[in-house]
Amino acid sequence: MTSYKKLNKILLWVLVVAFSILLAGGLVIFKNEAPRPSKIVNEQGTTVVTKQQLLSGQAVYEKYGLTDYGTYLGNGTYFGPDYTAQSLHIYLKGMDQYYAQKKYDKNFKELNTDQKSGIKGIVQKEIRTNRYNKDKDQLTLTTAQVAGLKHLTSYYRSVFRNNPKEAGMPENLIKNNTDDFMHNGDKIDQLTYFFFWGAWMSSTNRPGQMYSYTNNWPYDLDAGNVMTSDAMLWTALSVTLFVAGVGIIIYFYKKYAFDMEYTESFRDMGEIKTDEPITSSQRKAAKYFLIVMLMFLVQIMLGELMSHYYVEQGFFGLPLQNLWPFNLAKTWHLQLAIFWIATAWLATGIYIAPRALGREPKHQGLLVDILFWALIVVVGGSMLGEWGSVLGIINDKWWLFGHFGWEYVEMGKFWQILFIIGMVIWIVILLRGFLPAIKVKKNADRSRLLTLLLCGSIAIPLIYLASLFILPNSHVTFADYWRWWIVHLWVEGIFESFAVILIGYLLVDMKLTTIKSTIRALYFQLILLLGTGVIGMGHHYFWEGDHSIWLALGACFSALEVIPLCLLVWEAYTHYRVYKESKKDFPYKGTFMFLVSTGLWNAIGAGALGWLINAPAINYFEHGTQWTSAHAHGSMAGVYGFFSIAIMLFALRHLTKTDFWTQKVEKWVKWACAALNVGLAGMVFVTLMPLGYLQLKDGLEHGYWHSRLASFYQTPLTRGLTIARSVPDIIFTIGVVIILVIVIRSLFHLKKASNKLDPIDYDIK
Repeated sequence: MTSYKKLNKILLWVLVVAFSILLAGGLVIFKNEAPRPSKIVNEQGTTVVTKQQLLSGQAVYEKYGLTDYGTYLGNGTYFGPDYTAQSLHIYLKGMDQYYAQKKYDKNFKELNTDQKSGIKGIVQKEIRTNRYNKDKDQLTLTTAQVAGLKHLTSYYRSVFRNNPKEAGMPENLIKNNTDDFMHNGDKIDQLTYFFFWGAWMSSTNRPGQMYSYTNNWPYDLDAGNVMTSDAMLWTALSVTLFVAGVGIIIYFYKKYAFDMEYTESFRDMGEIKTDEPITSSQRKAAKYFLIVMLMFLVQIMLGELMSHYYVEQGFFGLPLQNLWPFNLAKTWHLQLAIFWIATAWLATGIYIAPRALGREPKHQGLLVDILFWALIVVVGGSMLGEWGSVLGIINDKWWLFGHFGWEYVEMGKFWQILFIIGMVIWIVILLRGFLPAIKVKKNADRSRLLTLLLCGSIAIPLIYLASLFILPNSHVTFADYWRWWIVHLWVEGIFESFAVILIGYLLVDMKLTTIKSTIRALYFQLILLLGTGVIGMGHHYFWEGDHSIWLALGACFSALEVIPLCLLVWEAYTHYRVYKESKKDFPYKGTFMFLVSTGLWNAIGAGALGWLINAPAINYFEHGTQWTSAHAHGSMAGVYGFFSIAIMLFALRHLTKTDFWTQKVEKWVKWACAALNVGLAGMVFVTLMPLGYLQLKDGLEHGYWHSRLASFYQTPLTRGLTIARSVPDIIFTIGVVIILVIVIRSLFHLKKASNKLDPIDYDIK
């Protein structure tokens, strides 16, 4: 356990075992996914819905970006309804009405309590029966179910045609074009068939089981959807495993001293110089940081626009929903977050490559410029494409150039491929600096640290390749399986691992920690992060029409996943000590303030709030509420956002002249850090957490469908909480503006480019 060789072997075995379980579990998922019948027929054998119409409805849902307005099977955006839960409720009402007319010749509302209960019992028994014929690949609906589908079709015609009652949605959003992956016919009706299929698989028992294809999600007593016993069982076992895991991990952590040690020179270090020369490619990296902050500012302004849609139809009376519908604002808000965070990492990697090698690779500056303009094309092109797709301007080839239709994978396939090519160019830039430096035999520790950083970098484009497996007509379960590779494994796993490695590299670079202790600490953290996180992503598969094996795997490993995130608080405390105990001329105080913030939000946003919502017994009721949004904001902004600012400040400190960083500038960095932390804490704990609590309470009392109605946000309390969010939003915005001004001013104080650098001395005691 004390040698690199053993740690390396353990890490490799952890990766092999974790990904083997993930892939094998995926095969089980695909084998047990809910059927998409070739046709849906009535009891007389007459076709009601064809598979082409069902797939066309899915394409409509994707093209118009409805995943960034509402949710399907609980996944998407929490402003609009959950279309699965809503469709199930409306479909059941149609069946209730059918039996009320048939048995009593009355409307259902006119019946007495006993009559209503009798009908509800009949309906529940009827929908739980699985009438799918595997040999014929055909689903048969009873006469009452057909009546329920007709009632649902009528409902969505009124919602999407001429009378949109939902805030933030333009009138007649959905056009009747027959575009790629679509079939001739009424597109709103086809969209309804897609929604109905979700309602059917969420309320019909799996063959040979007493629960539905979605493990009885969403919660709806009328449909007989209640939490399964397995969900409660694995929740209890996951808590037990968590307690045991904490003890075991702390034992190994303390026994083998897997923490970073200060260098002997840290306590007595003199002035740390940041006036070393920079190369042409390093200087060119500075313009990336301007794009980073501009994207960050636009992203949060879009978030504030969405907050207005929660309160009113437009923006201070202006009908902006006709130009920027809520789903488009949400698409850009989420996509820009990924773009600006990734760009900060690209730029930092560009800066580090020549620094590690000690010289400028030939034509490195040209590659940096090519990557920069490729980035501009991908960002601008994909956003324009999504705008055109949502507003019906881009029709044919919408899936290539428009909105691809899945949260976190909104870019059209063409832009996804360009994005991957851009990341490959970035890897080439890093390889040109890292490989020659790794091959230097002078210091084996140095080579291993650079190898870890390079492997973490390569994993970023490698895992994103999962997005290429998804097509517009992919089965929802198949698409969501690979989508979570992007959302959880790429963003929450690979990003986290890369961040941990880069932090360790920077600490060694700044001569604060010994390289041997840092490498050992990195191995330990990576083993924990990847060993729990890869399989832990299974908690997202609880309610996706997947096999219940993920209740066990997801529950247990999601519980363990919290432990390494919370252990990073100790690293945050280490960073805090560096910040507090450093000399007053220590040049990295801004970087360390944001690193401390990163560690704290790792424990709070990713760890504590993640733990709150991941257990099956909680997730069953909470799935798709504002508690999930609180976790997302705390982890995305608090961890990856603040870390990105930290490494940006580190790079800018070396790219700019020393005299730029006056005490006044350092003070503004400190104020920006405080504003961003206070603003984010306000968003999470003043608005999102209370709203999530009220939403959860409403769902338990009335059913999940009810908690997702637009009317939920119009009660005095929820409306007041939403309006109150404007205060932390403004505070957060002030922090962003301060950093933006600092970045703009720094561009006027860049050092002149040189061709020769001094390689970093890693031989530190």
